[in-house]
Amino acid sequence: MGTGFLATVGQSGFLGKAIVVFLFAVSIYSWAVIVYKYGVLKRAGKRCAAFHRTFREDPERMVDPRSRSRKFDDSPYARVYEAGLEELSLGAATGTRRGLSLVEVDALERALERAVADQVMDLRRHLIALATTAGAAPFVGLFGTVWGIMKAFAAMSVTGSASIGSVAPGVSAALTTTVAGLAVAIPALVGYNYLLSKVRALTVGMESFSSEFITTAERSFGSQ
Repeated sequence: MGTGFLATVGQSGFLGKAIVVFLFAVSIYSWAVIVYKYGVLKRAGKRCAAFHRTFREDPERMVDPRSRSRKFDDSPYARVYEAGLEELSLGAATGTRRGLSLVEVDALERALERAVADQVMDLRRHLIALATTAGAAPFVGLFGTVWGIMKAFAAMSVTGSASIGSVAPGVSAALTTTVAGLAVAIPALVGYNYLLSKVRALTVGMESFSSEFITTAERSFGSQ
């Protein structure tokens, strides 16, 4: 297919060639994003699982604000956890076992929610490029196809020949941009949906961890 496709691209006009080159560049970028984000999300999932195991080994000690001196892996769970510890250290619960007030619990919940939102935004970074590619690439290819067909019929009207032999090469060259657009859009769409499902799984996990953190803090410090 490569030789036939390249030969057909060679028969297209300047605009058709420019669109194919542009879509090829976009394809390289989208594949780079897919590979990069897959690695990032895979590492994040492993680190989150490892941190969660560490947290559950001794949860009451982990919610002690003095645990901030410890170093943890750079994972979404750890960042959410550190945000919770920072909020606890700012409250009246530091250094004592006085119960957490409703105001302090509410502040802790909001701090964790902000941390989760920040991590979700970080995990979703670059995914908008895949969504844009999946949505726009077919239309870019279609634009090249429509333009090429218009030129083919314009040339037919000039030559006065209506045979399929005179029209087919131009139409075939025009359709290559649609093929190129679909070849770029389909992997981008599949990659976007797959990576987004990974982000959603991590988001649910962070929200569940936040609830677990709050419950552990209330149990450890008591409530008023």
